[in-house]
Amino acid sequence: MDKHGNLITPKEITAKLIKHEFVFGVCPNGHISMTNELACKTGEDSDKYWKLIGDLFNGTSLWWGWRVLEPELGKWTFDQEVNGYGPMEAMLQRAEKLDHHITGHALLYPRRDVSPDWVPDFDPEHIVEELEKHVRYTVRRYKDRVHYWHPVNEAYEPLQTVGNLQINEGMVYRWVKEEAPHSQLVNNGGYTIHPDFYEKGISNAELYGAHVDYLGIRGYFELFNPDYIEFYMELWQYFDHLVERYGKQLKFTEIGAVSAPINRSYEIDPTIIEQIGITQIGASDCNVDFSEVTQADFLVSMYKTIFAHPAMHECSYWDLLDNYTWNEVEGGLVRSDFTPKPAYYKLQELIHQEWSTNVQVQANPEGVYDFRGFYGKYEIEIDNKIYHVHFTKDCPAQIKMI
Repeated sequence: MDKHGNLITPKEITAKLIKHEFVFGVCPNGHISMTNELACKTGEDSDKYWKLIGDLFNGTSLWWGWRVLEPELGKWTFDQEVNGYGPMEAMLQRAEKLDHHITGHALLYPRRDVSPDWVPDFDPEHIVEELEKHVRYTVRRYKDRVHYWHPVNEAYEPLQTVGNLQINEGMVYRWVKEEAPHSQLVNNGGYTIHPDFYEKGISNAELYGAHVDYLGIRGYFELFNPDYIEFYMELWQYFDHLVERYGKQLKFTEIGAVSAPINRSYEIDPTIIEQIGITQIGASDCNVDFSEVTQADFLVSMYKTIFAHPAMHECSYWDLLDNYTWNEVEGGLVRSDFTPKPAYYKLQELIHQEWSTNVQVQANPEGVYDFRGFYGKYEIEIDNKIYHVHFTKDCPAQIKMI
């Protein structure tokens, strides 16, 4: 409005998307040694690493399992390095500087090799107390800075057991929700992601007065055929089935694909027959000469499938660098010398060009500016003034002048 309170209708405005509402994420310390090597350090290599992250992604999943946060009883790695882990605060600040969507991953990961070495020394009652202390302390400290939590990762069994620990996963959900009532909780699937997997997590969370907001799907593809169109179609149907059965929104929380043949003896997880993509892709269909080109082609199709589905809110790549892949395959988007592969550039083109919005809009006769764009944070320029506007699917736009 002008100084007299009259509505002004500029001839044209500019709308530019600056941050997707959809999470295109990465885990900077998916291989947990990177909590000390690159993700939490300073220096030239760390700067290169985080620049590669910032130039492609808008989300960070922090590998915050018990082992890396409290490797020694009572010694936390948030502000200091302990046994080669941390300081974790440095990693979080890097993500915040990039204005990323932030996820806290795996407060409890019921596996011996990713749990603190001191866990077996405790009796059943006291180890549950220590786990509760770990969960509550972490969430309380970061409840205003972490947007999503994975309370338990790969919770296959009815009881989550490590040493003398025996606990229903629903208790962990309850602790997170009590400390951060407005947090969003993800039931993160494992390598086996049969639809039945999620039934237990949802019911256990509700049993303890919490709830699951999203179903998290994982898929690492040591075998694939980028041209096998039936797979992408069945993947879409699988997403539809989960939504129909559980009434939940979805996140593809972990994805990876090889860019070279596996050059060692590699035993596929025995449950792989249940892994999405393997039931549809048989041995003959996987007869692919794996290369950086096939990786790029496959990931472009995967990201298009995931991003297009109306129930999907995230697709996060797990291993950025080849020399730090958790399953020890050439599954990174970047080579060990920090040079990006074709897949990196292809995804960058999709996310920042094809799936972006930057338009100049003329007012219609009623003084309304109408444009079609992707949900997220925008810069709106009106008469040389910049406004921040946040468009989401379910909420009115929030407008802030800068």
